[in-house]
Amino acid sequence: MFDEGTKIAVFGIVLAAWVFGLSADKHAPRADLATAVDRSLLPALPLTAASDGSPAQRRVSGVQVALGDGFEARVLASYVIEGRVVTRREFRHDPTSAVSPLDLGIVWGDLAAPGGTDGLEFRTGHRMIWFSNRPGADLPKRWKEQVTNNHLIPANPQVNDALMAIRVGARVRLRGYLVTVTGNGISPWRSSTRRDDGSIVGGCEIILVTDVQVLPADAGAA
Repeated sequence: MFDEGTKIAVFGIVLAAWVFGLSADKHAPRADLATAVDRSLLPALPLTAASDGSPAQRRVSGVQVALGDGFEARVLASYVIEGRVVTRREFRHDPTSAVSPLDLGIVWGDLAAPGGTDGLEFRTGHRMIWFSNRPGADLPKRWKEQVTNNHLIPANPQVNDALMAIRVGARVRLRGYLVTVTGNGISPWRSSTRRDDGSIVGGCEIILVTDVQVLPADAGAA
């Protein structure tokens, strides 16, 4: 446990890193996209999310693909998420931006319904999403599990273009794979495979995206 002085110091460090990240990402030159994945090596995917609106996920083992620029991905699970985009942030300078140039914060289930996030506030940090509920907000049980931050690895330049065109407020379906990324001098960068571990450090999904769909704005809750 931290005492109050330590908590304030830790908060100051996190805030400084967040501000620095905002400035650096804004002004750094865009990295060239490195990914061009051989999709024939990847297993079949579900077509839609689960019937209750939660992401569809199926364990995969023994599959590894090259991402380019010295990176590789070990596939953990096939994955489909449908929901509404609540945050968007591009990355240009961090060690993985050559293969993962974009984070999207996505809510699904009840939160993706019209008005579902009226009681919530969202903001981004460096590869993080921060969210809080307003006093008195009427939210579903276990609502925090319906908020995800997603580090997106486009499988090819066409997928990258489709992802980069997505804006906050859009309803989307992303199909692909949860992965662990290695190479190019980084420590293994491992996706979360659970919905109940938060969306800050270690709780984000890292998705090798192979298909992008923007859904009608009046589509049913994801």
